[in-house]
Amino acid sequence: LIGLVFGIIPYYAVHAAHKYKYNETLYWTAGAFVLIAVPVSVHGIIQHLVNYYMPQVQKYVIRILFMVPIFSIQAWFSLFFHSASAYIAAFRELYEAFVLSSFVYYIIELLGGEQTLSQKLVTKPPSHGHHGPIFGHIFRPWTMGRPFMINCKYGVLQYVLVKIITTTVVIVLQ
Repeated sequence: LIGLVFGIIPYYAVHAAHKYKYNETLYWTAGAFVLIAVPVSVHGIIQHLVNYYMPQVQKYVIRILFMVPIFSIQAWFSLFFHSASAYIAAFRELYEAFVLSSFVYYIIELLGGEQTLSQKLVTKPPSHGHHGPIFGHIFRPWTMGRPFMINCKYGVLQYVLVKIITTTVVIVLQ
């Protein structure tokens, strides 16, 4: 694999560039980076699965680590299949929304879980629940503690819902 990535693929990329076949150069170069990124990230995913001693936290880490192979393979496939690139990108967009919600739950788990985080948030000053200068006039401040955490989770889940709806609309209107 190392010889392929550092030997054969650069040779074909340079050879294609000398013949003014820039699309082939792009395919070979992007393929080299995909061949580097995917095994490294898959190794990290496998290591988390082998050492699965904190499942409440590691399930979110694995979801986040899957972004690298999904995004890199999606980008590489989009180079080859121009007509299907919108559909391929739609899958990536949906997975991105899923990972964003997973990241929020990952942070909550790292901070001790929902109950512990709610108790920690109660001790924070109420100024943390205030919105910025523009939205401060429209929305009332959030109460620190469990309501603050629930509002943050609702915000992320609303983003996920909007992302699903807009991605579906893009696919339908394509």
